[in-house]
Amino acid sequence: MQSASDVEKITKYLPDVSFPMTFSWVRFYEKENLVQAFKAPVLEIYQARISLTSVVTAFEVALDGFINHLVKKGCIKEPKNQKSVKHCIEWTYNQLFPCYIGEAKAVERLPETFGIIDNARRLRNLIIHNQGLFDEGYEKDIIKFRDIKADMHPDYSIYKANPQKPTPTVFGTAYFLRFSMAHLEALHLLHNELQKKYFGYDLGYDYRVENKAIEWNKALWGTANVTFQPIEKSNIS
Repeated sequence: MQSASDVEKITKYLPDVSFPMTFSWVRFYEKENLVQAFKAPVLEIYQARISLTSVVTAFEVALDGFINHLVKKGCIKEPKNQKSVKHCIEWTYNQLFPCYIGEAKAVERLPETFGIIDNARRLRNLIIHNQGLFDEGYEKDIIKFRDIKADMHPDYSIYKANPQKPTPTVFGTAYFLRFSMAHLEALHLLHNELQKKYFGYDLGYDYRVENKAIEWNKALWGTANVTFQPIEKSNIS
Protein backbone atom coordinates (compact mmCIF):
# COMPACT_ATOMS: atom_id res chain seq x y z
CA MET A 1 0.00 0.00 0.00
CA GLN A 2 2.82 2.37 0.83
CA SER A 3 4.57 1.61 -2.47
CA ALA A 4 1.37 2.40 -4.38
CA SER A 5 0.74 5.65 -2.52
CA ASP A 6 1.47 9.18 -3.67
CA VAL A 7 3.25 10.91 -0.79
CA GLU A 8 2.17 14.34 -1.96
CA LYS A 9 -1.49 13.33 -1.97
CA ILE A 10 -1.18 11.77 1.47
CA THR A 11 0.35 14.97 2.83
CA LYS A 12 -2.68 16.97 1.71
CA TYR A 13 -4.97 14.84 3.89
CA LEU A 14 -2.88 15.11 7.03
CA PRO A 15 -3.91 17.53 9.80
CA ASP A 16 -2.42 20.93 9.07
CA VAL A 17 -0.33 21.77 12.14
CA SER A 18 -1.67 19.86 15.14
CA PHE A 19 -3.63 16.87 16.37
CA PRO A 20 -5.40 16.25 19.68
CA MET A 21 -3.61 14.46 22.50
CA THR A 22 -6.22 14.91 25.23
CA PHE A 23 -9.56 16.70 25.47
CA SER A 24 -7.69 19.79 26.63
CA TRP A 25 -4.57 20.15 24.51
CA VAL A 26 -2.96 19.42 21.16
CA ARG A 27 0.53 18.72 19.85
CA PHE A 28 2.07 20.64 16.97
CA TYR A 29 4.05 19.05 14.17
CA GLU A 30 5.19 19.41 10.56
CA LYS A 31 3.65 17.21 7.88
CA GLU A 32 6.96 16.70 6.15
CA ASN A 33 8.59 15.39 9.31
CA LEU A 34 5.80 12.85 9.80
CA VAL A 35 6.05 11.63 6.22
CA GLN A 36 9.84 11.36 6.47
CA ALA A 37 9.66 9.48 9.77
CA PHE A 38 7.45 6.76 8.23
CA LYS A 39 9.28 6.36 4.93
CA ALA A 40 9.91 2.77 3.84
CA PRO A 41 10.70 0.48 5.54
CA VAL A 42 9.66 2.18 8.81
CA LEU A 43 5.90 1.88 8.24
CA GLU A 44 6.25 -1.87 7.61
CA ILE A 45 8.32 -2.26 10.78
CA TYR A 46 5.76 -0.27 12.76
CA GLN A 47 2.90 -2.33 11.31
CA ALA A 48 4.73 -5.58 12.11
CA ARG A 49 5.12 -4.46 15.73
CA ILE A 50 1.46 -3.52 16.06
CA SER A 51 0.41 -6.79 14.44
CA LEU A 52 2.61 -8.77 16.83
CA THR A 53 0.99 -7.21 19.89
CA SER A 54 -2.45 -8.01 18.45
CA VAL A 55 -1.62 -11.65 17.72
CA VAL A 56 -0.14 -12.24 21.18
CA THR A 57 -3.18 -10.65 22.84
CA ALA A 58 -5.63 -12.70 20.75
CA PHE A 59 -3.71 -15.87 21.61
CA GLU A 60 -3.85 -15.11 25.33
CA VAL A 61 -7.59 -14.44 25.14
CA ALA A 62 -8.11 -17.73 23.27
CA LEU A 63 -6.18 -19.74 25.87
CA ASP A 64 -8.11 -18.06 28.69
CA GLY A 65 -11.35 -18.91 26.90
CA PHE A 66 -10.39 -22.58 26.45
CA ILE A 67 -9.43 -22.91 30.11
CA ASN A 68 -12.56 -21.18 31.40
CA HIS A 69 -14.79 -23.37 29.21
CA LEU A 70 -13.11 -26.58 30.41
CA VAL A 71 -13.43 -25.48 34.04
CA LYS A 72 -17.10 -24.58 33.55
CA LYS A 73 -17.80 -27.99 31.98
CA GLY A 74 -16.06 -29.73 34.88
CA CYS A 75 -13.36 -31.19 32.64
CA ILE A 76 -10.48 -29.67 34.61
CA LYS A 77 -9.85 -27.81 37.81
CA GLU A 78 -8.94 -24.16 37.49
CA PRO A 79 -5.17 -24.07 36.94
CA LYS A 80 -2.99 -22.22 39.40
CA ASN A 81 -1.66 -18.89 38.11
CA GLN A 82 -4.13 -18.93 35.20
CA LYS A 83 -3.74 -15.18 34.76
CA SER A 84 0.00 -15.61 34.17
CA VAL A 85 0.60 -15.81 30.43
CA LYS A 86 3.71 -17.93 30.98
CA HIS A 87 1.73 -20.50 32.97
CA CYS A 88 -1.03 -20.55 30.35
CA ILE A 89 1.55 -21.32 27.68
CA GLU A 90 3.01 -24.09 29.84
CA TRP A 91 -0.50 -25.46 30.47
CA THR A 92 -1.12 -25.49 26.72
CA TYR A 93 2.16 -27.30 26.06
CA ASN A 94 1.21 -29.95 28.62
CA GLN A 95 -2.18 -30.44 26.96
CA LEU A 96 -0.44 -31.22 23.68
CA PHE A 97 1.70 -34.02 25.10
CA PRO A 98 1.02 -36.58 23.94
CA CYS A 99 -0.67 -35.24 20.80
CA TYR A 100 -1.98 -37.75 18.26
CA ILE A 101 -4.31 -35.56 16.27
CA GLY A 102 -3.35 -33.05 13.58
CA GLU A 103 -0.57 -32.83 11.02
CA ALA A 104 2.44 -34.97 11.98
CA LYS A 105 4.99 -32.30 11.04
CA ALA A 106 3.13 -29.71 13.10
CA VAL A 107 3.21 -32.02 16.12
CA GLU A 108 6.90 -32.74 15.55
CA ARG A 109 7.84 -29.06 15.54
CA LEU A 110 5.90 -28.15 18.70
CA PRO A 111 9.10 -27.42 20.70
CA GLU A 112 10.17 -24.88 18.06
CA THR A 113 6.64 -23.52 17.63
CA PHE A 114 6.26 -22.79 21.33
CA GLY A 115 9.71 -21.23 21.41
CA ILE A 116 8.51 -18.80 18.74
CA ILE A 117 5.31 -18.16 20.72
CA ASP A 118 7.35 -17.38 23.83
CA ASN A 119 9.64 -15.08 21.83
CA ALA A 120 6.57 -13.17 20.64
CA ARG A 121 5.40 -12.79 24.25
CA ARG A 122 8.76 -11.36 25.31
CA LEU A 123 9.01 -9.04 22.31
CA ARG A 124 5.46 -7.81 22.99
CA ASN A 125 6.50 -6.97 26.54
CA LEU A 126 9.46 -4.96 25.23
CA ILE A 127 7.25 -3.11 22.74
CA ILE A 128 4.59 -2.29 25.33
CA HIS A 129 6.74 -1.69 28.40
CA ASN A 130 10.21 -0.71 27.17
CA GLN A 131 9.71 1.39 24.01
CA GLY A 132 10.63 -1.65 21.94
CA LEU A 133 14.19 -1.66 23.25
CA PHE A 134 16.04 -4.81 24.30
CA ASP A 135 16.92 -5.32 27.95
CA GLU A 136 18.23 -8.16 30.11
CA GLY A 137 14.69 -9.27 30.91
CA TYR A 138 14.21 -10.39 27.30
CA GLU A 139 16.62 -13.27 27.90
CA LYS A 140 15.94 -13.85 31.60
CA ASP A 141 12.20 -14.25 30.98
CA ILE A 142 12.58 -17.16 28.53
CA ILE A 143 10.22 -20.02 29.37
CA LYS A 144 12.28 -23.01 30.47
CA PHE A 145 9.71 -25.78 30.37
CA ARG A 146 10.01 -29.35 29.13
CA ASP A 147 11.71 -29.34 25.72
CA ILE A 148 10.58 -25.91 24.46
CA LYS A 149 13.43 -24.49 22.39
CA ALA A 150 14.31 -20.84 23.06
CA ASP A 151 13.83 -18.54 20.07
CA MET A 152 15.74 -15.24 20.03
CA HIS A 153 15.62 -12.14 17.87
CA PRO A 154 19.00 -11.95 16.08
CA ASP A 155 19.55 -8.31 17.10
CA TYR A 156 19.65 -9.27 20.77
CA SER A 157 23.31 -10.16 20.23
CA ILE A 158 23.93 -6.50 19.33
CA TYR A 159 22.45 -5.44 22.66
CA LYS A 160 24.47 -8.09 24.52
CA ALA A 161 27.69 -6.77 22.98
CA ASN A 162 26.94 -3.24 24.18
CA PRO A 163 24.11 -3.07 26.76
CA GLN A 164 24.62 0.67 27.27
CA LYS A 165 23.60 1.44 23.69
CA PRO A 166 19.81 1.37 23.06
CA THR A 167 19.00 -1.41 20.59
CA PRO A 168 15.49 -1.50 19.10
CA THR A 169 13.46 -4.57 18.18
CA VAL A 170 13.31 -4.26 14.40
CA PHE A 171 11.52 -6.79 12.18
CA GLY A 172 9.36 -6.79 9.10
CA THR A 173 6.58 -8.83 7.50
CA ALA A 174 8.48 -12.10 7.00
CA TYR A 175 9.64 -12.25 10.64
CA PHE A 176 6.16 -11.35 11.89
CA LEU A 177 4.62 -14.17 9.84
CA ARG A 178 6.66 -16.69 11.86
CA PHE A 179 4.78 -15.52 14.94
CA SER A 180 1.40 -15.52 13.24
CA MET A 181 1.84 -19.04 11.87
CA ALA A 182 3.17 -20.38 15.19
CA HIS A 183 0.21 -19.05 17.19
CA LEU A 184 -2.38 -20.27 14.68
CA GLU A 185 -0.81 -23.70 14.35
CA ALA A 186 -0.67 -24.15 18.13
CA LEU A 187 -4.30 -23.09 18.52
CA HIS A 188 -5.45 -25.54 15.84
CA LEU A 189 -3.57 -28.41 17.47
CA LEU A 190 -4.85 -27.43 20.91
CA HIS A 191 -8.46 -27.17 19.71
CA ASN A 192 -8.30 -30.60 18.11
CA GLU A 193 -6.62 -32.17 21.13
CA LEU A 194 -9.09 -30.70 23.63
CA GLN A 195 -12.02 -31.86 21.49
CA LYS A 196 -10.61 -35.39 21.50
CA LYS A 197 -9.41 -35.53 25.12
CA TYR A 198 -12.45 -34.06 26.85
CA PHE A 199 -15.35 -34.45 24.41
CA GLY A 200 -14.51 -37.63 22.49
CA TYR A 201 -14.41 -35.93 19.10
CA ASP A 202 -11.35 -37.18 17.22
CA LEU A 203 -11.75 -35.60 13.76
CA GLY A 204 -9.26 -32.76 13.50
CA TYR A 205 -10.30 -29.59 11.70
CA ASP A 206 -8.33 -28.71 8.58
CA TYR A 207 -8.90 -25.63 6.42
CA ARG A 208 -7.35 -27.43 3.46
CA VAL A 209 -9.98 -30.17 3.60
CA GLU A 210 -12.72 -27.57 4.02
CA ASN A 211 -11.24 -25.59 1.11
CA LYS A 212 -12.54 -22.46 2.82
CA ALA A 213 -11.71 -18.98 1.60
CA ILE A 214 -11.11 -16.19 4.11
CA GLU A 215 -14.33 -14.36 4.91
CA TRP A 216 -13.07 -10.87 5.64
CA ASN A 217 -16.32 -9.53 7.05
CA LYS A 218 -16.40 -12.37 9.61
CA ALA A 219 -12.76 -11.76 10.44
CA LEU A 220 -13.53 -8.09 11.10
CA TRP A 221 -17.02 -8.18 12.61
CA GLY A 222 -17.80 -11.77 13.57
CA THR A 223 -21.39 -12.77 12.83
CA ALA A 224 -22.74 -9.20 13.02
CA ASN A 225 -24.29 -7.57 9.96
CA VAL A 226 -22.69 -4.16 9.87
CA THR A 227 -23.77 -1.19 7.76
CA PHE A 228 -21.82 2.02 7.90
CA GLN A 229 -22.78 5.65 7.76
CA PRO A 230 -20.24 8.09 6.34
CA ILE A 231 -17.56 8.72 8.96
CA GLU A 232 -17.61 12.25 10.28
CA LYS A 233 -14.80 14.28 8.78
CA SER A 234 -12.27 15.46 11.31
CA ASN A 235 -12.26 19.17 12.09
CA ILE A 236 -8.66 19.13 13.31
CA SER A 237 -6.77 22.21 12.26
